[in-house]
Amino acid sequence: MTAWRLAKAWRHAERSAMAELVDASANLNLEDPLLWETVRASLRYIRDTAQISRGDGDLLDPLIFTAILDANMAPVNRDAELQVIYGGDISAPDHLRRPVSINAVAQSLRLPFETVRRRVSGMAKRGACIQDPRGVIVPNAAVMSPAYVAIQRARYDRARRFYQVLKEIGALPSDGTADPSAPTAQPLVRAANRALSAYMLRASSDLIALTGDALSSLILLELTLANTEAVATPDLPAWGADPAGGLATPVRIARLSKSLRFSPETTRRHLLALERAGFCRRTTRGLVAVAPPAAWPELARLAAANLANLHRLFAALRQLDVLAAWDTPDAIWPAAVA
Repeated sequence: MTAWRLAKAWRHAERSAMAELVDASANLNLEDPLLWETVRASLRYIRDTAQISRGDGDLLDPLIFTAILDANMAPVNRDAELQVIYGGDISAPDHLRRPVSINAVAQSLRLPFETVRRRVSGMAKRGACIQDPRGVIVPNAAVMSPAYVAIQRARYDRARRFYQVLKEIGALPSDGTADPSAPTAQPLVRAANRALSAYMLRASSDLIALTGDALSSLILLELTLANTEAVATPDLPAWGADPAGGLATPVRIARLSKSLRFSPETTRRHLLALERAGFCRRTTRGLVAVAPPAAWPELARLAAANLANLHRLFAALRQLDVLAAWDTPDAIWPAAVA
């Protein structure tokens, strides 16, 4: 992977994503089963990656950690040579990591400043980040621990399955599939993980904005996936038109709290907030996710934004030769770290 080729890939991915967002917003067909299946596959990937990232902890700390690391690595991501040097086995040294303010992290994730400040303080005490007058960085040592490497390997493998699902349903754009002429040597795994994290951060920010609360958005995501678990792809548009109709599978609070690893009381409290906002409805058999009429334009925008973000993600992964490696049955998958 040459530096010139990588720089060209990133510029192309950014331009293509913006064009894709404009086109998708104008031409979104809510009666297209492929659109709904793409959304469902994306939500599953987001849910699973969030659960992988949390390990034995909660869900907010890994999200904030990822946002800090993403901002820290901006100088590397913007320099084609550094992308290559620090895209494989070697992690960027601390002096190349750009500090970020707590306020910038809070704004990017749409989280309260005090929540982020408190979480960052806790992470600093555990050695996951360093605070100084310039801002916050995730140090090199924090992304080299065996536990972190294992989590990143799991995230990398989950992304490969996500790619395979999107290929099977025909949801990838022409530049989001592997280049058959590309080399299938070990890909730039660290650079790939940075691209995956960028997608997760964009998706998380959009989902948090939908409900105004990070945990409520995660619960709504889990509820939606549970409701549609048994819905066949051709029936997804009908479910979307009437989420509380007969196609949805209602879910009990106990199941949601178990799958999310939240306490029943936390789950119940956020479901009540979702119900008041019109995103959740109770039935005799359990809970179903719904959408208040006022939210439909934003939901359509989010669906279009997701298509653009997928375009950006897989175009970048293609140029990094990650997709070619994933498409090689005999490849030996490298450990994935960020």
